Amino acid sequence: MHQDHRKDFYEALDMIRKSDSLAISRCADGEAGVLKNNTIGNKDGWLYKKDKNLIFRADLRESLTCTDDNFIYGISSRNVDEENYQFLRRFVRQRLEYMTFSDIWVNANYELFNQLFLKTIQETKRDVVFVTNPKAKLKRIDSVVNITDMIPVKGNCITTWEKNRGFMKGVLDLHASLTDGRVFLVAAGPLTNIIIYHMWRVNQKNIYIDIGSTLDPLIYSRKSRNYHKDGHPDRNVVDAW
Repeated sequence: MHQDHRKDFYEALDMIRKSDSLAISRCADGEAGVLKNNTIGNKDGWLYKKDKNLIFRADLRESLTCTDDNFIYGISSRNVDEENYQFLRRFVRQRLEYMTFSDIWVNANYELFNQLFLKTIQETKRDVVFVTNPKAKLKRIDSVVNITDMIPVKGNCITTWEKNRGFMKGVLDLHASLTDGRVFLVAAGPLTNIIIYHMWRVNQKNIYIDIGSTLDPLIYSRKSRNYHKDGHPDRNVVDAW
C-alpha cells in the first residue's frame, strides 16, 4: 500500500486478482468509539453499551494486532477524521506497507468500486461466501459472482457475538478450515474486524474482505450512506494520509 487513496484502490484489486492469501479489515469512527468504551451505534442496528459489552471491545482490540504479510488494515484518514486517525494508530500494530484508508472503497473511489469490484471478484473465478445479515438479497449479484454459501449474522452484531461467541467461532473455524481459495465478503458492522481476524488465524489460504455498506443499494435496496447518492459531495472526497 502507498497510502494514496486511488493507488491503494487499484493495488487492492490487483492483490485480489493475484494473491492466494489476503485480508482487508477496515476500522473507522464506529470501531474507535467501541475502543474508547463510548455508548455508540448506527442506523444498521448495532449498539455498543459503555462498560457492558467489554468482551466485544476486547475481541475488537485484539483483532487490530495482526502483523502478518498481506493482512491489510484500513483506518480513518487525517483529512476526514484526524482524531480517530491518531487514536487508531495506537491500536493497529501493522507495518505501514500493509496499511491504507478505511475509505478505500468509498468516497472518490466509490464509482470505480461499482465498476470494478464485483468484476474483479468474478475474474478470480473463486467461490464466494458472504458473511452478513440473512436479510441480504444475494440473488441480485449471484449472476456476477459465484456465491456458494452464506454465514448469517443476525440482529445487533455486538450482543449476537457476546451471547454466541463460542458457537460463532466454531462456525467461522468450520468455514475457514475446510476449503482453500475462497473469497469471504464480510459486512457485519464492527464485528467484521473480529470475523476476519479469527478466520485468518484459522486459514490464511483464503481472501477475506471487509466490504462494509458498499453493496447496500444492491443487496438491501437502500442507499444507507451519503456516498451511495449520485452528486453528493462525499463522492468527491479524496482521503489523505
